[in-house]
Amino acid sequence: MATAFSLKNRLLLFYAEYRDAVIGVTFFCTLPLAALIPIAMNQDNPVVATQRVMGTVEYVRLMAINPKMAAGRGLYYTYDVRLDGSNAVTSIDDEVGMPHHVGSVIPIERQHHKRGGDTYRFLNR
Repeated sequence: MATAFSLKNRLLLFYAEYRDAVIGVTFFCTLPLAALIPIAMNQDNPVVATQRVMGTVEYVRLMAINPKMAAGRGLYYTYDVRLDGSNAVTSIDDEVGMPHHVGSVIPIERQHHKRGGDTYRFLNR
């Protein structure tokens, strides 16, 4: 038992002695990590322009985010949509809330990114 008390006392002394140093090192190490957050969130390729376009749903797939989850949870739809005007087909993911039917014409937001790519998303319903 004397060893347990002595270990506890040693840890308390260590904590009191180096508390400020640990806090300083932790703060110093988090600064470079904070600089990486925008890169991790894909902010190096931000959306620079948006445009509302219309599209026709051609194909719908029900996808599970995690196949081991309970039925009805963690599901989303993947739509193949033919864009009006350009006649190009793109895939768009959406949550299960209210599915779109094949052949329905829906409004889509085209997001043009700084480095030249385009992404599409359904407008809020």
